Amino acid sequence: MLAIERRDLILKKLRETGRVQVSELSKTLGVSRMTVHRDLDALADEGFIDKVFGGAVLAVEHRQIPQTGTCAVCGRPINIHTRVVLNTQVGEDIETCCPHCALLLLEARNDIVSGLAVDFIHGKMINIKTATFLVDPDVTVCCTPAVLCFADDKEAKRFQIGFHGELAPLRSAQKLTAKHMDLSS
Repeated sequence: MLAIERRDLILKKLRETGRVQVSELSKTLGVSRMTVHRDLDALADEGFIDKVFGGAVLAVEHRQIPQTGTCAVCGRPINIHTRVVLNTQVGEDIETCCPHCALLLLEARNDIVSGLAVDFIHGKMINIKTATFLVDPDVTVCCTPAVLCFADDKEAKRFQIGFHGELAPLRSAQKLTAKHMDLSS
């Protein structure tokens, strides 16, 4: 079996099960664990997977995400690169298409207890309470004014240098976004 065929089978299994183990792939494909590791390295280099201890999972941008499909605030389709999931006191998950909509929802409701947002640079889900938000940069990826979310304050500052906007922690970002949307200002 060619390397490309093995890698296609690995991706197919990942899409079916969500994760694979090196030992199982070695047996299934009839190749050494080292060969499986090389295949996983190649798929990781191409951005399809993330290697984890003993195996791999699909990279964030290739995962199927359980969702309602549209933003709870504006009705746009959920964008995997900017999505936010807010959790209420009663355990309800509310999805928004971007941090802009999530911040407006946080401003309007008092029953939200936690939330996760996609880091704009790395695509990983991060806690919104510890995130740095860039409000109204010179780039629009979803709703306006745009709001981008970063796990790392230094990366947010570097992004701000090129695209301007105002950096803020969660509560300040809520106020800034609401202020931008206030028609009476």
